[in-house]
Amino acid sequence: MSGAPVTATMLTFQPMIDSETARLVARHYGIAVAERDHLLVCAALHTLLHGGYGRIPLLFGAGFALTGPYAIAQHFDAALPAPDRLIPDAEPLAAEVAADWARYNGAMGTDVAVVAYHHLLPERALMQPIFAAPVTRLEVRLLPLTYPLLRGLITLALGLSAARAAVATLRIRTAFDATDQRIADGRRYLVGDRLTIGDIALCGAAAPLLLPRGYGALMPPLAAMPPALRTLIEEFRARPTAAFVQRLYDSGFTAG
Repeated sequence: MSGAPVTATMLTFQPMIDSETARLVARHYGIAVAERDHLLVCAALHTLLHGGYGRIPLLFGAGFALTGPYAIAQHFDAALPAPDRLIPDAEPLAAEVAADWARYNGAMGTDVAVVAYHHLLPERALMQPIFAAPVTRLEVRLLPLTYPLLRGLITLALGLSAARAAVATLRIRTAFDATDQRIADGRRYLVGDRLTIGDIALCGAAAPLLLPRGYGALMPPLAAMPPALRTLIEEFRARPTAAFVQRLYDSGFTAG
């Protein structure tokens, strides 16, 4: 982006896929972000003080309050010429990118969250320090009491169960199969030579199962993961899609 650098604050619950996707969108536009992480309910409440409406992540700064990665992209795209936008408006490319957003941020993102939380939330000794690391001192002190509530809220929101995780795992494999085939021709980005929000959606959704270098969310190290989840991560890391995602992380999500 041209002109003076944009600075902003982002309210997040740091493990959320949308939080990571918003980080990547902000990185693409060169926005200097100060991230304020809170536990799930606290983060939602804080948005109400800064122009949001209870949904996270919220990026706010001088004259804007933007909820979610797609709204962030729409706002900053408006200042760019059409060929440089993450969200194209000319068909048929616009429809293809919209389908990628739904495919990765929507369907696969939900499935990845189901699988990751199904395996990780029962591991309280592993996850409580992860949740506590970036939040306020008050939230850290309360976390031993609030962890069961946090686990319950996430379980309810995602409908977590062993059966649902098994189905989600199969769907993730199918999504990776399709993406592996799509990029087999050596294309730079999902739609060819143009970086779009579809690429960023893929990276944000896949990151919890790939743990790429540059991943902005705190996660346990691979060696400490529950065995079943570690096996899945190793499986997906061996896919061509993993190398594609890592290349985008290494690029900083800058076009060119």
